[in-house]
Parts: sequence; structure tokens; C-alpha cells
Amino acid sequence: MIIAITALKEKIRRKELYIVSVIGVLILLIFGTGTGSLSINGTAVTDYKMLAPIFLIVVNAISCVLSFIMSLSTIPNEYERNTSHLVWVRKVSQARYHGELALANFFVGLASEAILFMAMFIFVLTQGRVGEAWRLLPAYLLVGMNIAIVTLLTSMLTVIVPKIPAGAIAAAVVLCGIFHSMLDIAKDMLGGFGAELINCMLKIVPDLHEIQSQAGNILCGDKLDAHVIWVGLFYIYIFAVLLMVVKRKEA
Repeated sequence: MIIAITALKEKIRRKELYIVSVIGVLILLIFGTGTGSLSINGTAVTDYKMLAPIFLIVVNAISCVLSFIMSLSTIPNEYERNTSHLVWVRKVSQARYHGELALANFFVGLASEAILFMAMFIFVLTQGRVGEAWRLLPAYLLVGMNIAIVTLLTSMLTVIVPKIPAGAIAAAVVLCGIFHSMLDIAKDMLGGFGAELINCMLKIVPDLHEIQSQAGNILCGDKLDAHVIWVGLFYIYIFAVLLMVVKRKEA
């Protein structure tokens, strides 16, 4: 765990973590405390069961994007700085090295999510739902699944291909995952070859939106879809295995 702890200390000094988190907190507080307002078709949205899922969309998007940003440069930078050679002389395997670096990124993502969930906690209190505040914990863990998926995916890609193409692929997958439901609607509207192309893509891309929706179901006391959770865990397992198995030539 020494590698993960060292990488984590370096990550928490980066300004991106705090800038993105603070922006997210401000957005949530503005709308969650009534300072701002959300409206659909000119009608103000004030109902808890409508606002909570919307706020989770913001939390999920910010957490996923930050995890992508943090994970994209971690492993490549270690090799560029030749830090990896200090690890090899200590007989540390690539699997452990890459795994601990990804673990550090995951912890940073969880820390950012925790900051955002503090704003969610204030929102729950202002809505007079103190007795339901405990639901934030399982919702936090579910959104944490998305952070794990994005972190492992991005880290794994940076091991396989150079940073720029890895970033392009990971960014495309993350965005498609976040907007999975919207792409599904677009598929039905397009039809033809375009629809088939989107349909094939949606079958491969992790549905980050649906996992986040399950977190919204928890907050609102609705029924969970266990299948979505199992599929999310399957993606985590596959990406983790690939990260452990794939090797870099520089070692």
C-alpha cells in the first residue's frame, strides 16, 4: 500500500480536485437551498423526489469526469519520470504497481464524491428529511461504483496505448456512459445504420447513468434493480483484471 499512499498524497495536492469539487458543491448548494431554481416547461421543480435524482446526476458527472482527469496522467507520468525503475529494483510487479496507482485515483474520486455528498446532506436536511439521511450512504457507495469503473477503465487504457489516444477513448466511453439514456433515445429517433451503430456501442459501454439512477432510487425509497448493480460490478471486475494482466514494455 506504500505506492498507493504516496500517489494519494501527490493527488490531494493537485488543484483540480478542489476546483472541480468546490464548483460542484456551489451548484448543489445554490439549487438545493432554494437560492437558485430549476424549472421544467416553465414550472419550478421543488419536489424532493424530482430534485434528488437531478442532483445525483450532477454529482455523478462531476465525480466521473474528475476520476477520468486524475487517472489519465497517473501511470504515464510515472513512466515518463522514470519513477517506475525505482519500483522494479524493489521487485514490485507491474500488476501491483498499476493496481496501487489506480487505487490512489479511486480514493481521490471517493474523496471528491464525499465533498459533494456533504452538499447533498445539507439538501436533505433543508427538505426536512432528516430521518432519510441514512440513504445517502448506500447512494454514495453506488455512485462510487461509477468512480471505480472510470478509474479502472482509464488506468487500463493508459497502460495499453499512449496517453492521448487513451484519453480520447476513455473520454468517449465516460461521456457515452453518463449520457447512456439520451443516446438510447437518439437511437430510436435516428433509425437505420446510425441506430445500429449506437445500439452496438451502448451494449459495450458501461451504463453509468443507470447505476446513478439506482442511487436516486435509494434516496427516494424506490425499488432497486439488482441486475444493474451486478452488471456494474462485472465491469469493475473485467477492467481490474485487464489492468492487472496487461504489461508495459518500459518495465
